[in-house]
Amino acid sequence: MGRVQVNLKLEEGLVKEVEKLIKQGYFNSKTEAFVEALRLLIRSYKAKVLIEQIEEVRESTEGLPSATEAIVEAHEEEDRS
Repeated sequence: MGRVQVNLKLEEGLVKEVEKLIKQGYFNSKTEAFVEALRLLIRSYKAKVLIEQIEEVRESTEGLPSATEAIVEAHEEEDRS
């Protein structure tokens, strides 16, 4: 995938914090730090959506027996037959 240049105006304090991380050896450049920050942000939002979807499924199946209960019941029925 190609690269696109994006110009941003950021709070000076934020940039200084990123520069500290670079000096501490966490990143080689501001670009690397900001790319990683954006990746983490996107991953966080994707995880949030996934959690919401799982919660919707859980809520919609709340009244159904658990898979374990269904298997135990099936085995009990087999044993009675």
